Amino acid sequence: MRFIKDLLCGAVMGIAEIIPGVSGGTMAVLMNIYDKLIGAISHLKEQFKKSVLYLLPIVLGMGLSILALSHVISPLLQNYPMQVNFLFLGLVIGIIPMLFRRACKGGVKPVHILPFIITLAIMIVLACFYSLTNSSVISTMDAGTFIRFALVGFLAAVCLILPGISGSMIMVIFGIYASVIAAISKLNIMMLIPVAIGVLCGLLFGSKIIDYCLHRFPQATFFAILGLVSGSTISLVQRALLPESANKVFTLPGAGGIAVAIVMLAVGIVVSLFFTSERMMNAGEAKED
Repeated sequence: MRFIKDLLCGAVMGIAEIIPGVSGGTMAVLMNIYDKLIGAISHLKEQFKKSVLYLLPIVLGMGLSILALSHVISPLLQNYPMQVNFLFLGLVIGIIPMLFRRACKGGVKPVHILPFIITLAIMIVLACFYSLTNSSVISTMDAGTFIRFALVGFLAAVCLILPGISGSMIMVIFGIYASVIAAISKLNIMMLIPVAIGVLCGLLFGSKIIDYCLHRFPQATFFAILGLVSGSTISLVQRALLPESANKVFTLPGAGGIAVAIVMLAVGIVVSLFFTSERMMNAGEAKED
């Protein structure tokens, strides 16, 4: 019975993680498994058998739900890129108020703003110098792509320790989300190996780094994340407004397609605001208590 319960919890987290802006960590908090989950990951080496037995059904549930949903999201990205990217843009915009609240919690000093400026500048530079074709699906692996996928996988896994931050959102920000979803739906193992390596390293080592930063420098850490997320909206707008996207508008005329995109933008904002609202976060914390 416990195995089935943890399997279902993992499935819910997987559904959340595949939707940029909706965090699997937030779902873990709401389902009252967050502390146990992070504890099992952090103490995997010291309590290997116990941790593996706890994590196995959760990881299995996440994997099955991600595999199932990839077959839905991949064709949507291919056929309706404008609408889907506007949805992602809304999901990212909706998470900004929560990040600002967390960054300002406990007071803000001028030095805390510096990480925000640095990460925002990095994202602006990436948006200016990255070719828009980087948002297309990558289907061939070379050394540069391997490193890029591994690093983004690392960052995505690290986000598991941050309720409210979605690992898939990190993949959207750095332009590999469509490629990873396509690789999952087609079971392209070669494309997924670097992501898997990055995710594993992120879970084993990155979570401890973030945990340290959150405990020692919470405001600076969240301001850095806020800059990263805020700056990502530039590249998301670029992808949403690509010329090839404009020709695929739910098979509706131009005005109709744009109207659908605006609706998807609003839906994304509302969904993110709901799942990162103080009421939802407080409800999860109350369950933990």
